[in-house]
Amino acid sequence: MKNRSEKGARNRHYLFALALTCASFTIATADFSAAQLMQQAAPNPGPAVGRNAIAFNLQTLEGKAVTLDTFRGKPLVMNFFASWCDPCRDEMPLINELAVKSAGNYQVLGIAVEDTRAALSEFAKEMKLVFPVALDLNNTVKRAYRIFGPPATFFIDSQGIIRDVVLGPLTPNQAREAMTKIAAAPVKIVPDKP
Repeated sequence: MKNRSEKGARNRHYLFALALTCASFTIATADFSAAQLMQQAAPNPGPAVGRNAIAFNLQTLEGKAVTLDTFRGKPLVMNFFASWCDPCRDEMPLINELAVKSAGNYQVLGIAVEDTRAALSEFAKEMKLVFPVALDLNNTVKRAYRIFGPPATFFIDSQGIIRDVVLGPLTPNQAREAMTKIAAAPVKIVPDKP
């Protein structure tokens, strides 16, 4: 009789241990599934100072492919603009000046948004732009960088990290400060108007 009750006790312990294992597995699986769902539902954090710049693949006005990796290795001033945007027109001489004074120490890229190829070609001629202009005709890059409207300028270091962002028209003082943050060689920029 004692042998039978020992077997019964062992079986009960075994069943209890099995039930605990199953319960633990179910809880762990539920936690893993919830974490997976939360990770999938989490939105892309978007661009921010200290984060990697978001990759893109566009074409220039001349039809050349341009990606973020095209500029890797040197600091990048990336300006979102449109030909119809008055603040963009106001800041464009400063962006052009940055490009002229780069001396190979950094690069400048314009990304045209909410615009047409014809209007942009005319704008580039009128403003005598000396830097490449990429066309974001379907606003994919604009949305990825979470820009509501132009102008917006991102200052990206040689490793692809965003070091400063100016939403709205860029001023000479903002440009000077941002250029030091991306470790570009000092640039002599025309001072702000009083």
